[in-house]
Amino acid sequence: MNYLILDPSQKTNSGEFKISNKDRITHILKVLQKKESDKIKAGLINESLGIFKILKISPEEISGSYTSIIRPKRRSPVINLIVSVQRPPTIEKILELVGVWGTYSIEFRLSTLSRTEYLTSPVWKEENMKEKLILGMEQGGNVFLPRVELGFVPPGKKTSFEKKQSVSEIVDPSSRKFFYLDKKGKSIQEILPLGEKEYSILVGPEPGWTKAELETFRKSNIPGIRLSSSVLRSEQAVSFFLSQWENSIPH
Repeated sequence: MNYLILDPSQKTNSGEFKISNKDRITHILKVLQKKESDKIKAGLINESLGIFKILKISPEEISGSYTSIIRPKRRSPVINLIVSVQRPPTIEKILELVGVWGTYSIEFRLSTLSRTEYLTSPVWKEENMKEKLILGMEQGGNVFLPRVELGFVPPGKKTSFEKKQSVSEIVDPSSRKFFYLDKKGKSIQEILPLGEKEYSILVGPEPGWTKAELETFRKSNIPGIRLSSSVLRSEQAVSFFLSQWENSIPH
């Protein structure tokens, strides 16, 4: 934890913030070795970076005051990641990565070779996804919480999953500018300069895109982006893309 990320819901009527998450309390007390009256670098979700001053410590919670110092700006141009359903541990890693970097949104959708058995995982619960995003935000000092959308309804105890629009079905170049990650595409440097204010990046499943999906992208004039001569794991592809994008595009 490089920054303590505060949620507006933690704010009390007195204006103080209360932290009740056991993992964060343990980290603050045991790892950071903080005590009453100490200060911690902090951020308020979607608002500002500043300082959190510890006012009171108990085994159940830490309360303190937050002072805003700077109001960061969102990254520009806006990046929306559209990720095919992956293994749950991979999803967790990707959520932390986008929390660190601060994409505007992340969508998880089924593609042709996505494995639907992954949809039974608790990783898709809203509170679990938010927790992973905030872990990344605390590492990177990003205060902007990415918007999350699921292109399916996870199965219940007695119901099967409900499919919404798949990756191929949302592709509409008239509505937004798309790129897809593909080893046979062009490098980011080769597609410069870019003139749009917002881009949506399609990330395939572990087995890759099918010929039919690639044909859909071709017919929609969606360019492919090459990140490496090697075959990358999905979380590596996201990391490579965000790193190369930041180094290539003026913000």
